[in-house]
Amino acid sequence: MKHLDKPYIVCHMMSSVDGRLDSDRFSLPYNGKDFDTVSESYFEISNDFHADAILIGRETVQKHYFNAPFTSDSYTENRDFKSHHGSKDSNRLTIIADSKGSIKYTTNHADGENIIAILGQSVSKEYLEHLQQMGISYLFAGEGGKDIKLAMHILYHEFNIKKLILEGGGIINGSFLKESLIDELSLMIYPGIDGLAGSSTIFDFMGGTTNELPAGNQTLELIQMEPLNDGIVWLVYKFHS
Repeated sequence: MKHLDKPYIVCHMMSSVDGRLDSDRFSLPYNGKDFDTVSESYFEISNDFHADAILIGRETVQKHYFNAPFTSDSYTENRDFKSHHGSKDSNRLTIIADSKGSIKYTTNHADGENIIAILGQSVSKEYLEHLQQMGISYLFAGEGGKDIKLAMHILYHEFNIKKLILEGGGIINGSFLKESLIDELSLMIYPGIDGLAGSSTIFDFMGGTTNELPAGNQTLELIQMEPLNDGIVWLVYKFHS
């Protein structure tokens, strides 16, 4: 793919002061408010981007939306790798990276937004039938479902996604970082600490060696810095490569 047409991608995250993502582990704010109340501004800012879609990973989805795994008594090999367009009645879409087809859906919406699944070519016909029956759109990102450049190209051309908000977790953020696909980083620093070594961070690229540098030659330009309510600081960086 010589020229990559892709959405404009903003990685929008909220982390603790030490860069961690598991909000269940964050210390509480000094003012005694709970995390859900303090973090409302995260979703307000996400909406203010007026993006065509958000993208989240499988682990995030199974933790917060659809807990049950997909199971089937049979496996039929699929050889039709055309994209499928399901229901579309929401202004914004939720794109879910689920390369192995692990999620069992009970609705075609996540937070009121229609779903597009990014799959690998090993998923079964039974799983595709499940998505079709639920009215869920899908596309294939190469054999293993990890070719995110291809996925972005398809989203841009076949689903008319021109602006996308990447909302993690850390592993999928790391994959986008490695491929130099992120245009902006919108980082909201929550006034709390996790503190545990090994907890998920904003970018967790699963590289092959300790010498690997997923940020490569990319640099960050600070373009906005704003204190928000309850001790949150909002930083916006532009990526250069």
